[in-house]
Amino acid sequence: MNPKVSVVIPVYNSAKYLKECLNSIFVQTLEDWEVIAVNDGSSDESPTILDAYAKRDSRFQVVHKENGGVSAARNDGLSVARGEYVFFMDSDDILDKDAFQNLYGIAVAENADIVMGDHWAFQESEIGTDEEKRYVFFNENFITQSRECIEQLQQTILYRGFSPYYSSRSGYLFSAPWTKLFKRSLLQKNKIQFPTTISLFEDGVFGILALEFAQKVCYAQIPVMHYRVLKTSLCHNQQFSSESIYKKIDKEICQIEERFHKSATFQAARDSRFLFWTKKQAGLIFSCDLSFFKKYRELVRLLKNPFFKNFIDKVPQLKLNKNERLFGNLAYYKLYLILAIILQIRRG
Repeated sequence: MNPKVSVVIPVYNSAKYLKECLNSIFVQTLEDWEVIAVNDGSSDESPTILDAYAKRDSRFQVVHKENGGVSAARNDGLSVARGEYVFFMDSDDILDKDAFQNLYGIAVAENADIVMGDHWAFQESEIGTDEEKRYVFFNENFITQSRECIEQLQQTILYRGFSPYYSSRSGYLFSAPWTKLFKRSLLQKNKIQFPTTISLFEDGVFGILALEFAQKVCYAQIPVMHYRVLKTSLCHNQQFSSESIYKKIDKEICQIEERFHKSATFQAARDSRFLFWTKKQAGLIFSCDLSFFKKYRELVRLLKNPFFKNFIDKVPQLKLNKNERLFGNLAYYKLYLILAIILQIRRG
């Protein structure tokens, strides 16, 4: 008999946190699960840890492969999953002990295609304390079969200002798959996979596609995941190869728009997401160890880049939250020096 839940975990050099992650699965109150852990070419102790868990419990399966990226790893795990529902988890996060019980219980009771919950976020020293931050994606529980509402959920993946049940506590991680339970037959029937052509927002594209084919979607204000905020450098080189990365994402989203004849509102949500990313890139500039005037010149170069300027030019028509609205207005009216001073102050 197939398990109720398949847990797909891509693993790449996660030895430091891996046992904590895996142990949170073993203590689940719903015990009918399987784990497909995909070792994506790790060079640390991760493969040894995974193999030890596989020997310990027959519900645990390890796929060893050459490094191919998180999307390929998730797709490889999905290809061998047998569960009624699929849950995607990152190898440095921690499940609430009732996560599967809560999500699966709703899924079965409602015969839902997708069930969504909430999450906590924590720094290294905060797990299990009052310092953990609780994120609430929507301001009420809901069960929907409305195409209008489901399209609004797709738009929310792109930008939270388009939420059908707006919550100021939602944060920006609704695109992540690790608070959602997906009916495996939905993914199989419609050949939904994570895109391997992009290295950012691949989970958002996956979620938008899954929602496109979903007939019934549920949400409960139940936190299911402790999301670990890792202290990595904001000046990572990959972040600054931004134009090529974001052009690829834009291509993926535009293909969805064309294939499914998405609305003008969906397109506006896409534009809002790229304005958000433009703001993020500006913030990264001011996080680096450069003189203020060098940062200012880099900021102006970013905002005048034709790709990003295309979204800045649409600011008056976009549905932005206050932080993006302030950034967008200053960029739109070319008040670059004022914007640079604000960014410098915020970065201390």
